[in-house]
Amino acid sequence: MPKIKEVLVLHHSHLDIGYTHAQPILLELQKRYIDEALQLCELTEQWEERDRFRWTCESSYPVLLWLETAGPEQVERMKRYLNNGQLSLSASFLHATPLCTAEEMTRMLQPIAQLRSRFGIEMKTAIHHDVNGQPWPYGQLLLDAGIDFFIMGINIHFGGFPLARPGAFQWQVPDGRKLLAFNGEHYSLFSQVCDVNATDTGIMAEGLAKYLAKIEANPDYPFDFVYLTATNLPLYDNNPPDRELAELIRRWNAEGSEPSITFVTPELLRERVNAKKELLQEHAGDWTDYWNFGSGSAAKETKLNRRTKQGMKAVDLLDSFEKIDDVSYDRIKKQAWEQIMLYDEHTWGVFHSISEPNHSNTDIQWMHKAHYAYQANSLTGFLLGTQMERLAGNPPQSEEPEGLLLANPSSVPIAYDIQIPSSFRASGRHLAADRMRHVLMNNERNPLHTSYGIVELPPFSWRKIPFRDLKPAEPSDWIEAFPGQTEINGEGPWEREVVVEEGRIETPFHRLRFNLITGRITSLFDKKNDWETLDLSSPWSLFQYVQETVDPTFHPNDRNAIFPRDVAKGNEGISVWNHDWKARRQTYSRLISCRVERGANCASLFLKWEAPGVEELEQRITLFGDRGDIELKASFLKEDITTPEGTYFAFPLNLKKWRCHYDTAGQFAEMDAQQLPGVCRDYLTVDKSVSVADEEHGVTLVCVDAPLVQVGDFHFGKEQKHVERRDNPLLLAWPMNNYWDTNFRARQPGFNTFTYVLSTFREFDPAATMAKAVQAVTPVISIPAVVCAQEEAGRFIELSGDEGVQLFDVKPSEKGSGILIRLGNCTDGETQARIGFPGRTIEAACHTDALEQFRAGIDEMDGQRLTVKLEPKQMAHLLVVLA
Repeated sequence: MPKIKEVLVLHHSHLDIGYTHAQPILLELQKRYIDEALQLCELTEQWEERDRFRWTCESSYPVLLWLETAGPEQVERMKRYLNNGQLSLSASFLHATPLCTAEEMTRMLQPIAQLRSRFGIEMKTAIHHDVNGQPWPYGQLLLDAGIDFFIMGINIHFGGFPLARPGAFQWQVPDGRKLLAFNGEHYSLFSQVCDVNATDTGIMAEGLAKYLAKIEANPDYPFDFVYLTATNLPLYDNNPPDRELAELIRRWNAEGSEPSITFVTPELLRERVNAKKELLQEHAGDWTDYWNFGSGSAAKETKLNRRTKQGMKAVDLLDSFEKIDDVSYDRIKKQAWEQIMLYDEHTWGVFHSISEPNHSNTDIQWMHKAHYAYQANSLTGFLLGTQMERLAGNPPQSEEPEGLLLANPSSVPIAYDIQIPSSFRASGRHLAADRMRHVLMNNERNPLHTSYGIVELPPFSWRKIPFRDLKPAEPSDWIEAFPGQTEINGEGPWEREVVVEEGRIETPFHRLRFNLITGRITSLFDKKNDWETLDLSSPWSLFQYVQETVDPTFHPNDRNAIFPRDVAKGNEGISVWNHDWKARRQTYSRLISCRVERGANCASLFLKWEAPGVEELEQRITLFGDRGDIELKASFLKEDITTPEGTYFAFPLNLKKWRCHYDTAGQFAEMDAQQLPGVCRDYLTVDKSVSVADEEHGVTLVCVDAPLVQVGDFHFGKEQKHVERRDNPLLLAWPMNNYWDTNFRARQPGFNTFTYVLSTFREFDPAATMAKAVQAVTPVISIPAVVCAQEEAGRFIELSGDEGVQLFDVKPSEKGSGILIRLGNCTDGETQARIGFPGRTIEAACHTDALEQFRAGIDEMDGQRLTVKLEPKQMAHLLVVLA
């Protein structure tokens, strides 16, 4: 007897925001598809239960757009078919990438509460088709939002899937809870296997029999059904409901064909899988995405969106304590967040962006995609400028400002080297509108500019300082780094905390040596830990530029060399990655100049190069006297190249039996040990940092602007099941590439600049690493204070307690009163945090779920502060009402 008794078919429109159509067109089409689906629900409502047409809206974003213009009658129809089981809404906002931060993902889940309330439905399921993974903490946020079933339908074109599919497992999230997950086939596989466009049940039977034979042969498959999804071919993506599909399935069942075929929604699949829950294996780890290397094809905009999100953290903090009661302001904020999310969606280009990079559609869709990043940045700039002007108490028009306002919007203290732009102190009239020209979180600081001293800014604090109290620190000096130069202005370098002499920069923390003729870094010595950081035998050196291309000697067809696509094999789940593709890697062709510049508390090595693929390449390596961070900055003009190419900066490390930890959406995962079997190990997308260490030493690289890294060696296309732990691993920052054969921007010419921050340590400490990463990515916000007769300081929040607790999001409550505080424990131990609000009294506080709904009271609380205990890797959501 056959094991498979039934075929369950979920019908949907796969949402790509872009790719098939220009973004405004497809979003209008997606709204129209909902109306068409409602019509088909109505036409088949009286059919036999298994034959009824059912439609799943796999993302909530188009539904929210539809609700903005739907009339009352249409809304009631949607409610009717949601409640009779013919229509379903997924909790997923859109198909996002691991570019998303924890606070961003939490915001993406907020519509769940609105949709549940409006339609009287449970919404227990989230769906992600196409994309190859989601950050590990996303699972715990889903559980915090009342979602207990997670469906993936991965496309393995330039990708891969974990474990085996089709199948289900219990996904253990970072805090130890379990989320039921279904690892489904490629979306649209039912339509392909059955060739539904032929509308022939005989052809269906042939295709289905072949597919079912594979399932029947798998002794580990636990179900007596198969689950497949249907789109409307030839539109695999952004497709309308298939009007003929319901009649075809009805005919199949009427003919008595076996197995029977039933339309389902995610809720019906959830019931079936839950019935076998006790048979399913448990797997813990990050569902590391294969596809986000697409963000490297839009490196400038990815950098901008990362900085925008830092600006929005400051906006949310300031809004929490000084809410602007303005409908227009609220509208702009909502739009800014929406644009941030749309940029972090997984679609980077039109379907023929690589094959036809000069086509007008390629340009049109790229302009829409890029616009999300630029629009979000500008709107956030307006919001942040408005709030900072308000915090400073600045009038719209004034004479010269009297001082400086600084704000640290993060949950860690920051030692800030004060710099005063000349515009802050210019004589004559000053206008707030003039100051608003400068988007505050975009400012690129130069550590060599005149310093007015270093101040310690506590977490969530602000400080006003009169200009008259600020005096320039020791002036910066400039030298040529050439033999014989051992003194600066008659002063020996041995008398300074930062020592500069021939081929050497030394601080209390590190000693950097470099060759003045070749520009090669010959040593980076960690003085605190008595350790040579670099693998001195490596062909690569610290922060060395590398251009990687497909070697034409071996591969005349460049892109197919990496991934010779085979759709039939892909539908079978058979990988076609060419693990042995041959790369050509080139570096600098000539050193143009080498010099060192001194700042009041730092020194920078500047190296200018000629190099393939770029023009005017300059690298700046800065060491500081007051901290062990090393800032690495590269700038260049990228050439207009449309053939496959990757850009790297190398870090050859002197480590033995090493391990790697990276942060994703605010939690750390260990490479290999805390990744699901079969997910991407060739590269990682980091939220902020990656750390590589052995038992005695290690380094952390904070990726301020570009989130992609490779660990161990050049790995793209290797499809590794685990990363080989060879001694002296190569850590690679990977800011740019255009490797895919679709869905990418083929070119990104023009000026680019990327910043990284490197630090060394004795032992990996997640709490210390998280704090250092937050410090590195957080912009201290600085504006003139028109009235500043004396120094003032204040704090919005006081945070104390155990290390490892981060307040990763502070925002006004969506409920209309109070503020929402989201905390994360990034350690493997229990922690507790004490939270106070200087000058404010706590009227009430409680634990909520991710949707701000009451979960439990807080036991340890008085009017001044509250104490919260967090389990290992837990996230907590608090609603606090202040007087």
